[in-house]
Amino acid sequence: MTGGPGCASEIALFYENGPYQFNTDGKTLTRNAYSWNENANLLYVDQPIGTGFSKGSVTHLNTNEDEIAENMAQFMIKFLAKYPQLEGKDFYITGESYAGHYIPAIAHNFMFKHKADLKINFKGMAIGNGLVDPYLQYPEYATFAKENKLIGEAEYVILKGAFAGCDAAIKTGVWPVSLEICNMAMEVILGNPIAPRFNVYDIREKCTKPPLCYDFSPADTMLLTAQIEEILGVKGRSWTECSKTVHMALLGDWMLDMSSKVTDILNGGLDVLVYSGDKDFICNWRGGEAWTHAVDWTGNKDFDAATYQDWKVGTKAAGSLKTFKNLKFLRVFDAGHMVPMNQPEAALQMLNEFTSHNIL
Repeated sequence: MTGGPGCASEIALFYENGPYQFNTDGKTLTRNAYSWNENANLLYVDQPIGTGFSKGSVTHLNTNEDEIAENMAQFMIKFLAKYPQLEGKDFYITGESYAGHYIPAIAHNFMFKHKADLKINFKGMAIGNGLVDPYLQYPEYATFAKENKLIGEAEYVILKGAFAGCDAAIKTGVWPVSLEICNMAMEVILGNPIAPRFNVYDIREKCTKPPLCYDFSPADTMLLTAQIEEILGVKGRSWTECSKTVHMALLGDWMLDMSSKVTDILNGGLDVLVYSGDKDFICNWRGGEAWTHAVDWTGNKDFDAATYQDWKVGTKAAGSLKTFKNLKFLRVFDAGHMVPMNQPEAALQMLNEFTSHNIL
């Protein structure tokens, strides 16, 4: 699942972990040697309603995670009825960014509400650079920015106070106000939020094409051709990388803490992998580490006491891993917000290890 909210899953399909990627001409495709379909069937869904090619009027837009989760449950029930050969297979949900909201909600719904209806062997979920618990993650912008020399000591001290105010606002439950206050504090680090002084998805780069910072125009060109629309069965529908309408409909959902869902999921025995590219700013690894350590599940103290170990791809340390029972946190070295794009070999190994219970 892609995040946003409102960003199309074709971004993940063509730029991250799908079987095909764009050639440099932006018009033709090449095979992805590190596609995640090496040992798995991949299913990309344009969701919530109105995202990508998905169709729905303004009155159908989702405004909260319960609606999103229920829609996805109904989709999966009907999908498996149409493709019964996939029934009973091991099933995992993965995604990044705002999928840190989607995945816990959907997994919780699948586990506890529609378990009898879904003919799957639900095994686990993986959240990459996800927004799960804003209360714990927003203050880590200051920590991450200082550690990566995006701000100085004086700015850090000021921002610690600003993010304390952010958390106080989140506690009030008045989401529009808290979102404004928290993002104002974050903008001290970014400079101009419309054209930030660095790529918020990879601090090593400039933001060459705001607001997404990457040039996804090849996808725009290909997906809007009449031939492709006919092949996909979406003739006459519009497509955009990220829908502002869907995004706006979910602004009241932004500050929701999804960690209580993760608590139930962990205690229910589902495998949970939280992974974070350590060059991402917007959902940085310090924030991922903070909420993962705070999840109130039966293994919380033991997970907190566990030490980080080198995670290797070949002979090279490619990350730092902490694990206890069915919870794993992996810091992926030299990767931004989209780990499979920056470190495709490591991302594929991570997935294969997670689904085979080997190392991860």
